[in-house]
Parts: sequence; structure tokens; C-alpha cells
Amino acid sequence: MRVSPEKTNLGPLAAVVACLGLAAAGCGLDKVEVPPLEGPSETGISVQLTAAPDTLNADGTSASVIQLVLRNPDGSYLSGLPVYFSHDGDGGMSPGPGATFVGPVQTGLVMATSTNGATSVVYTAGSGVGTVTVYVRPYSIDGARWFERTVEILQR
Repeated sequence: MRVSPEKTNLGPLAAVVACLGLAAAGCGLDKVEVPPLEGPSETGISVQLTAAPDTLNADGTSASVIQLVLRNPDGSYLSGLPVYFSHDGDGGMSPGPGATFVGPVQTGLVMATSTNGATSVVYTAGSGVGTVTVYVRPYSIDGARWFERTVEILQR
């Protein structure tokens, strides 16, 4: 029996051969283009935020020191920046020992970073059991938010 070329179904086979040819021509890691180096992403400010201790008894007297340290892109300390601290817990907040207190706002405290880029507040536990989040961001009139960071304290 003789099969004529007009009646042969070469469609799927031809498609496979074409795909393999294209894949072989387009694959390769030897032509990877490396993008040029750019400056620091976002603001370039280093933000170090800690809570010590990060677990408190929900007794109304246990306290945690929340410390913030800010550095410029070159690693030098960022001093004199007003920073806003707030929290969502049922406890209270007061200025940290030796920290520069700028003033209260209805929902938190404004502190200024010292010459070593640091400032702190003290969170005193309430009586509710759960996680308390402390929020920190620069305080400014124009609403600019260079950064916003959080740290959590377990109140139990």
C-alpha cells in the first residue's frame, strides 16, 4: 500500500520540530546582560528597632524598653530627627531614660534621635492578654513617611 504525501498528517510533527529549533536557537546563559548598579533603594536609611523584653506579664506594671537607632546611607548616625511612637495595646507609653522628649500627640509620643541616632520609649503593660504592636515613623507636618516600622510585644 502506498501512502500519498497529501494524506499524511505532518502538522503535529512539524510543530514539534519547529519548537525544538526555536528553543535551541534562543536558549543560552552566555548572553545575560547585567544591569548597571544603582544607589540604595527606597530611602537608604538604616532602621534598627528592638523591644527588650519582648514578652511582658499583663499585670499593669511590667515594662519593655523600645529602642530605635537610625543611620544614614553612609553609616553615620541620623541625629535630631523627630520620631513618632504609638501602640495598639491597653498599656501606657512614656519617654525612655535619657531620651529627648519632643511632646505628646493624642495617639502617641514624639521623641528626637540623639547624636548617636538613638531614642527610646517605655511601654508599660496593660491587663489584656495578646500581642501589642508598637509603631514608629518620622514625625513631620508634610506627611512624608521615609519609613514605618513595627515591633511586637507579647502581653500575657
